[in-house]
Amino acid sequence: MSKQIVGDWKGVVTLDGLEMEMVFHIKDTDHDVLTTMDIPMQGAFDIAIGQTVFADNQLTLHISDLQSEFKGQLIEEGIIEGQFTTNDKSVALTLTRFEAKLPGNPDLVTSDEELRKLIDRDHGDYKYKVENYFSRPKASSFQLSPDGKYMSYREKEDNSTKRHVYVKEIATGQVTRILEEKDELIRNYFWKNNERILYAMDQGGNEQYHIHAVNIDGSNDVDLTPFEGIQAGVSNMLKEQKNHVIIEMNKNNKQVFEPYKLNIVTGEIEQLYENLDIENPIQGFDYDKEGNLRGYTRLVNGVDSEQWYKNLETGEFYLVKKMKWYESFGIIAYDYVGDNPDIAYVATNLDSDKIRIVLYDFKKKEIVKEVYSNAEYDAGTMARSRKRNWEIDYFSYVGEKEIIEPVSDFYKEFTAQMKAAFPDKEFSIVGADDDENTLLFVVMSDKHVGTYYQYDNKTKTFTLLYELMPHLKETDMAEMRPIKFTSRDGLTIHGYITLPAVAIEGKKVPLIVNPHGGPQGIRDGWGFNPEAQLFASRGWATLQVNFVFRVVTVRLF
Repeated sequence: MSKQIVGDWKGVVTLDGLEMEMVFHIKDTDHDVLTTMDIPMQGAFDIAIGQTVFADNQLTLHISDLQSEFKGQLIEEGIIEGQFTTNDKSVALTLTRFEAKLPGNPDLVTSDEELRKLIDRDHGDYKYKVENYFSRPKASSFQLSPDGKYMSYREKEDNSTKRHVYVKEIATGQVTRILEEKDELIRNYFWKNNERILYAMDQGGNEQYHIHAVNIDGSNDVDLTPFEGIQAGVSNMLKEQKNHVIIEMNKNNKQVFEPYKLNIVTGEIEQLYENLDIENPIQGFDYDKEGNLRGYTRLVNGVDSEQWYKNLETGEFYLVKKMKWYESFGIIAYDYVGDNPDIAYVATNLDSDKIRIVLYDFKKKEIVKEVYSNAEYDAGTMARSRKRNWEIDYFSYVGEKEIIEPVSDFYKEFTAQMKAAFPDKEFSIVGADDDENTLLFVVMSDKHVGTYYQYDNKTKTFTLLYELMPHLKETDMAEMRPIKFTSRDGLTIHGYITLPAVAIEGKKVPLIVNPHGGPQGIRDGWGFNPEAQLFASRGWATLQVNFVFRVVTVRLF
């Protein structure tokens, strides 16, 4: 990256009559360009810039989190003139170079001594300390091997933040530590087959993650992406192929990721597609179960998106849909039950104010039928059984709580059993062997962080595996209640309130309003919230209100 633009830049834009200062920090590292953005007036700092492109004295900044973009020309040293675009509005923005200092008044920063005084004020006959609510579980990330003979998990040592990876043979109970987390951070791990486990690890804490593979006894540990300065991640596990996965990495250009088919035994890598348009990059690739690239989603002008699909006869990709930043049209999965290879399950709100799931014919560019929708909430996920010929198990949506609507006979029976065994709690299947004889599921609630169980699908019985936070007793925790009310403009607002016991008894208590980020794509949900539980234990109520954000709201206003 040219030294002409590396540094700190600021300028003022006028949006809807309001002047706002914007600050950009452009840093050139050894392997990449890191750019962040501040909007001091809104108290927003260190907003990540998705892409930074500088060519022919023209600077382009794609601000994914804000669905915005800046394009400008370096007209002389220290001055960039251009346009800032957001929500279909484009306004002039001139950036000038300056030397950034600490934001605000450094004298206002709370000193360690003052923080200690605040901490010392937390005195009283409390059963739990602050750290009790925010400690991490000793064990986590439970998974089953494809044949169901082994269970893996991560576990940290006492007085350490390092989380090692262990494999337990279920029949004998024998445990082997296959990975030791040291200075290098292990982001995640996956069972690829019954002999090999994949994991993502950085290099000395630099957060440049590579894909590694290791045998289940800890031997033959290999870096499968041994390229300097790259980031890599697994994007498709290819369950139908024992020794192959699809990964994405920025090997050719540090600003974009491209897909590769990786042989985890030989290390052979085959590039599947090129991501050449830096200003309008591909953001996601769609594959069928055989690993064939069938479509992709492209980011356009840093704000909008496009869905492209592959003509199965010619091999050429063609445009299917254009979406504004607040619209959705994305492939969930391809249909393997019917005989039409161009039909897929799609989540969309292009013709509705809420996301619904439809079967879509990509060759005819038309909806075949609606599969699932909810009158009040966006459709969430769907799950299918690979063993039972891709039968749909359930649909879900997030309302006041997460709601599972079972479809298959198996899931109807399983759901009834879970509701009977764990009333007033949510449950989720988090793993299964390939034959779906053994399942892992977790149970959680507003008063309970979570407990893992193992389910025997043949006997329809389950056994407790691990409670994540056993020191927090459910009977001591506060209830989180879903609430809703009508705003002055007639819209329904949803939220949650967590009340200490004395408030339920009728005593007036202080109320903390704790808003979430957003507004798009982020919301508070029902479940265990350590902040709300801490406040309740100290006698304070917590109100969490969800922003109104639907496509209909954007279109109306």
